[in-house]
Amino acid sequence: MPGFGIPGITGTILLIGSIVLAWIQYGAKVGLGMAVCVTALVGIVVSVSLRSLNSGKMAKSEFVLEGTEENNNTEERARIQKLVGQEGVALTALRPVGLAELTEGRRNVQSDGEFIEKGAKIRVQRVSGTTVYVKRV
Repeated sequence: MPGFGIPGITGTILLIGSIVLAWIQYGAKVGLGMAVCVTALVGIVVSVSLRSLNSGKMAKSEFVLEGTEENNNTEERARIQKLVGQEGVALTALRPVGLAELTEGRRNVQSDGEFIEKGAKIRVQRVSGTTVYVKRV
């Protein structure tokens, strides 16, 4: 939920503190009544917030992402798979990770553990997830 950091933690501590103080000051019945009221109010607020997030004003807000990361990763993986076999040049030393210039542009790449110096010719060997593995040509 937005703003749960310091304000949310402080609010939670203050709610619990008010229940404890009511319990000490006025007895168990009042303390228990406060605990039930606070729990009910928190439940109602969370329920309304979740409903609004799914179908209300919040769902139309620019702060709520619509796409899923799974779809984005699938497209990215398909695009990266086309790199296998391409050759390029190491723009930085690969120890084992670094930057390379491939035909599709600059990309972070990783060697299979060997050191590859800057300026060396490389070839994409395989792709695992979104990690591109290269080998010196």
